[in-house]
Amino acid sequence: MMIVPKLRGMLLVCCLTLVASGCATAPPLNATGTWIGLKPYQIGNEAKFDEQVVLWGGMIVEVVNRDRSTEITVLAYPLDKRQQPKLESASEGRFVAVLPGFVEPLDYPQGRFVSLRGRMFGTREGTIQGRQYVFPLVQVQAAHVWPRDFRNAGPNFSIGIGISR
Repeated sequence: MMIVPKLRGMLLVCCLTLVASGCATAPPLNATGTWIGLKPYQIGNEAKFDEQVVLWGGMIVEVVNRDRSTEITVLAYPLDKRQQPKLESASEGRFVAVLPGFVEPLDYPQGRFVSLRGRMFGTREGTIQGRQYVFPLVQVQAAHVWPRDFRNAGPNFSIGIGISR
């Protein structure tokens, strides 16, 4: 009758595994088909990046409502595996996220952090503190505004095997 204790042990391990995996939070945006590793400062005036789908994020610098769209200028930071901006890293340039229609600026307040998925569709020349700059334009497909305290959202405990960036 040694089978019953072994079966109980296996059942316990299975249950604990299911409970632990249920606690894991998935990233908010679908990363399938995105160009990993492409950074806003690498774009320049090159049209070869048009139509590429990117997953970028960073700090909201400015929100401007136009006639038929809203443009959000973002100071880009690399994203971690949860798609949160890594503020301890150097910025990766700026880009303009374009959303259709009117977007309430209070829903995307200056200084908050955002992650988004979108398709690149060109560039725009502009200035930053008197210097010329080329802003990549991204037509937003999905966006996630992070809570003010996303960096201090509690303990981050995970168990896993693999390689992480």
